[in-house]
Amino acid sequence: MSKVKLRHIVLSCLAFVSLATSVPAQTLPGLPVDSRIQKGTLRCGVTYYMVTNPSVKGYADIAIIQRDQPTSAAPLEQLKPEFLSRMGVAPSADGYLSDVDGSTVYHFRQVPFYRPEVVDSMLLYSFSQVALSKAQQAVVVSGDIEPVEIKKKMDIFSMMVPRMLVKENHKPDYVWEPSPAPWVEVYPGDSKISEVSVTYAGARVPFDYMNTAQAIVSDLFGDEMQVILRHRLARNFKDAGVPYGDMSFQSLRSMDYGGDERYTVKVSVARNQVDAAMRVLSETLGELDAKGASASEFADAKKVLTPILRSKAASTPSLDDDVRRCTANFLYGAHLAPYSESMRFFARKNLADTTETRFFNNFADALLGQLENLTLEFSDVPDTLDKDQALFNYNLAYLYGSVIPSGKEYSWHSADTTALDVSGPKVKIKSEKPEPVTGGTLWTFTNGMRVVFKPVPGSGVFHYALQLNGGLGTISGLKAGEGGYIGDMLSLYNVAGIQAPVFRDLLRAGGVSMGTELSVNSFSLKGEAPSGQFQFLMKALVALANRRQLNMEEYNQYTRYQVLNQPSVTDLLYQRLVPNFVYTANKLPGKLSSDTPAKAHKYYNTRFANMQDGVLILCGDLQEEAVKRILLRYLGSFQTQKGAVGRAPATMSVEKGTVTKTIEGYPKGLYILMDGDYSLTSDHFYTAQVAALALRQSLVKALAPYGYTVKVETNYFAQPQERFQLQITCHPASESGLPPTIRTQEEEVVLGVIRKTIAASAKTPVDPVDLKGWKDRLQENVKSQLASPSGFVYTLVERYANNKDIASRYEESISGVSAAGVQNCLGILSAGGRIEYLVP
Repeated sequence: MSKVKLRHIVLSCLAFVSLATSVPAQTLPGLPVDSRIQKGTLRCGVTYYMVTNPSVKGYADIAIIQRDQPTSAAPLEQLKPEFLSRMGVAPSADGYLSDVDGSTVYHFRQVPFYRPEVVDSMLLYSFSQVALSKAQQAVVVSGDIEPVEIKKKMDIFSMMVPRMLVKENHKPDYVWEPSPAPWVEVYPGDSKISEVSVTYAGARVPFDYMNTAQAIVSDLFGDEMQVILRHRLARNFKDAGVPYGDMSFQSLRSMDYGGDERYTVKVSVARNQVDAAMRVLSETLGELDAKGASASEFADAKKVLTPILRSKAASTPSLDDDVRRCTANFLYGAHLAPYSESMRFFARKNLADTTETRFFNNFADALLGQLENLTLEFSDVPDTLDKDQALFNYNLAYLYGSVIPSGKEYSWHSADTTALDVSGPKVKIKSEKPEPVTGGTLWTFTNGMRVVFKPVPGSGVFHYALQLNGGLGTISGLKAGEGGYIGDMLSLYNVAGIQAPVFRDLLRAGGVSMGTELSVNSFSLKGEAPSGQFQFLMKALVALANRRQLNMEEYNQYTRYQVLNQPSVTDLLYQRLVPNFVYTANKLPGKLSSDTPAKAHKYYNTRFANMQDGVLILCGDLQEEAVKRILLRYLGSFQTQKGAVGRAPATMSVEKGTVTKTIEGYPKGLYILMDGDYSLTSDHFYTAQVAALALRQSLVKALAPYGYTVKVETNYFAQPQERFQLQITCHPASESGLPPTIRTQEEEVVLGVIRKTIAASAKTPVDPVDLKGWKDRLQENVKSQLASPSGFVYTLVERYANNKDIASRYEESISGVSAAGVQNCLGILSAGGRIEYLVP
């Protein structure tokens, strides 16, 4: 990007904002501040941010930002891991602090604010760290807080900090320096899977516009470019016959750090496909740069992006996100507008599609360049890779893509939905009654189908699930590790004569997500969609259920892609826990075989022929009368039969004792799965959640001298046996964010500490104050889940799939969780089967 192109980006964004808002670019107003955020200056000159975020009841994050003080100058010896662990604070992957563009950021996560003495101790400790530095500083407190009380405490503790000069409107020393010479970085390795990436750098949003709509427009253009590139690359990799395992995008925006904006696309491919993959990347970028997106492609990309932005606007940011935003505001002047502001601006209809497309193409043309501001990266490739030749090949392919028309239509074909039209017999509502668990309404129709409906107005979206009985346990000849592939098969079918990739595009352009979940005794199609797309969803479901044909070209491509994907550690742990149980949704290497499509075809034919043996769940921004009218029109088109699908007579043998194994190819650390024979009742379910929090706290304290992160998660089997699991994941933190007295230890040493801690936790009484704090947190989590459309759907799917009511009396069950019950749960899990994987 030359300085001329930089000017094009700035002018394009400003012109777009001006036209969309009818406000002159020179007088753009500042964005509104999120009502949850309070910002001010303490008497000592330290800036403070208080963010009310009750998403994690009883917890908050504390951060200290020291502008222009690198971590190399930070007094690391003053970090007190033993003290922090007693406060319940563990290091993150960065340690307790990290370097952000030459500034130091301390970040203490998940501080238990339900303990008043911890609040006082942590604030006192934080301001003692502030007092050690002469840098311009800010303190952030984000979480379940009472701002008035926190401000009083900060006023008191800040008295120990020497008064410092307050610098208003601090502008970072940033000058955009274009780089005409590209960089090529090569990281040799012996892996069978290589990674190639392309990064383009651009100038950041000018400081004076960071708190205006230009910052939002720049981010939106970046999001739209990612959607368009992902779609084009998937098409072009397929057409070139180059399978890839993973495609990821990373963007470092002006909100993220103080340097140039950087946009990266990375693809993993087979080692012998590195040159071909880079050629596809280069040709695709060259074509987009030279010819831009068509108006129809750009309009479809906006449709794909709309539900993502709408979902983000309706969500509460995480504590991490709040700290990140406050940090960006202090260091770079970034805006503190709520997420809904981006959606509000995105949804404006002031501009014609052709005009908006032109502005986007100007943005893409200014950012992408043949060799300017370019970095090519090759990882896990032979050390003989020639950098000059790689750059020559990239340049040649870029020129080809920019000069030779591909002739491809890249839109999502959003208007091509006529093939989905159906005309089936009409049905009537046979009965209507309250759904006993969630407060929704249960309708039963004359063909036997059932629908649970609950309106939650205002969001513009709804969540859905089509849950059917009969899962993997009904498939004969299934192999262990094959079940996950069965679930994927459904996305490889042509539907109503529409090719499989086009059908997927239709769903995405309609804003409809659709995922498959399979267990031993159930099958679910679930996702979300815009409120105005309910009829389209019903047409798609009817067509998928009745008019499917496997697309062999898509299947063959899928098999090539799966060779490049390795199973998750979680899949490996569970398969080792139940080595002879084949009815799991795991995907293991070598288990996708030539007869998998036939198994999937027979399975889906059987499931979709008996649609009344299940339930359609709807929750969100839908009008009841409109929903009824559409259901009466389309439900009769589903196939129904008399009788219910019986549960498969599956058996499961669980590993006894402890299995310890060293594996490679995953992030360094320890992965432990504990299993116990613990029945799935409402009381046990919530006791296990509290037990996980108790074990995490014990591990945080025990691992403080070793510099490891701690994560504890719960899971369970409902069929064919009722069992609970705890999964522990521990990674070494970066030593740059740890005090010099701590150096991360070998995995075998840390494993011994974890084993002792697990054994001790089953014998140590739980502190009553902690128990109450954890129960309060759990009460709020479940309450929030049931109040959200996604949580409503999840709860009912679990209930109908497992024939278990966990939610209806959750308040009573959580209130009844006792210290003795938590100890008993941890004792059962401690004495049960255990799989321990070490990654050196």
